[in-house]
Amino acid sequence: MLCQFTFENFKSFKNEAFLDFCAEPISEHQDSLIIDIDSEKFLPVISIYGPNGGGKSTVLEALAYLRKIVVRPIIATKANEEISDEEQKLLVRSSDIDKYHRFDKDCENQPIKFSVMFRFKENEYQYELWILKGEIVKENLYYKKIGTKKVIIVFERTLEECVIGEDIEFVSVEKVKKSLPLLSYIGAFYDIDIIDSVIHWFFSIEFIDYDNPIRDMEILIPKQDADRKLFFDMLKQMDINIMDIRIERDGEGHIKNIFTKHKIAEKIYEIPFQEESSGTRKIFSCLARINKCLQKGSVLIADELDAKLHPKLLRFIIELFTDTEKNKSGAQLLITSHDIVNMVREIFRRDEIWFCSLSPDNDSCLYSLISFKDERGKTPRKDAVYGKRYIEGLYGADPYIDKGLKWGD
Repeated sequence: MLCQFTFENFKSFKNEAFLDFCAEPISEHQDSLIIDIDSEKFLPVISIYGPNGGGKSTVLEALAYLRKIVVRPIIATKANEEISDEEQKLLVRSSDIDKYHRFDKDCENQPIKFSVMFRFKENEYQYELWILKGEIVKENLYYKKIGTKKVIIVFERTLEECVIGEDIEFVSVEKVKKSLPLLSYIGAFYDIDIIDSVIHWFFSIEFIDYDNPIRDMEILIPKQDADRKLFFDMLKQMDINIMDIRIERDGEGHIKNIFTKHKIAEKIYEIPFQEESSGTRKIFSCLARINKCLQKGSVLIADELDAKLHPKLLRFIIELFTDTEKNKSGAQLLITSHDIVNMVREIFRRDEIWFCSLSPDNDSCLYSLISFKDERGKTPRKDAVYGKRYIEGLYGADPYIDKGLKWGD
């Protein structure tokens, strides 16, 4: 369970950005909250709004970047193990340029900072990582048993020294390169429960990036009969009239074509998958991942999830996470969106709606609706028309360009 995530000096964010899944003490949608064993309450969903270029996607990218730094060295050590397609993508180094804030020259010589707090099984963890020009200049890991106050140090690392706790007292930390996270090194070469739990949590995060059009052509169908039935039952609930698919293969077993099966007036019709609408193709690419997260209680992160989806379909997906009968394992959904149809109090709590705005200095700012204060110092009322006020620019993250382009004479 993701509790809090902060980052600083990353792309459009010069100053610290803070994303909080801890529920505020407000009255709306109490029955949708995830309640942990110590009665702490957490949000099942956060949707981030704002203008294009305002920094929405960067929030998700920051967490993805931290995850990649941690898990890639572990994947690279899987010499004799099968590496999945998703893991193979994490091995690619082409995007590993310095991602510090470009609009202030001083930021080049300052570290990119990440800090994440999460819960896994019976413990709450705090992991912190600072990177400067490819070197780890600070890295800390702490944990405590949920429901207690005693914080236990796993390690505290700087360029000058490394302090280790009892859990890893036999680890040879002097062998760790400055460019390698200590967490990754221990996870790759030692079998330690606390470290394995942290690594497992990072691996469990599911990212969906629809900036890549190839995603629209992906078909993810569960293999197990029960999961497969659930998949097509959910399509039916979405009013998508597809009862099954048929895969056509060539003589060597390679996929030649894929057909969707539609039942109309007791007759079965087949349509090539590529002829389905872009929205339907998108549902096929993400619904299996959604089910996986719901079953395992993990975090699903999706950029522009609403693109090509009817607002009712987006609402259906959101309600899979906010309905505790369907989300029994405490899964969480973090998305960016431009959809204002669903930006209503019937769907979201005020602490589940977040905004990104961009200052004149090209410095992004992240904040929740519940934390926003108008010129009178007032926070938005729970009965406000959120979407209307957002369009009017009253929440500080104007979704529209102030001035149109002036085309010649």
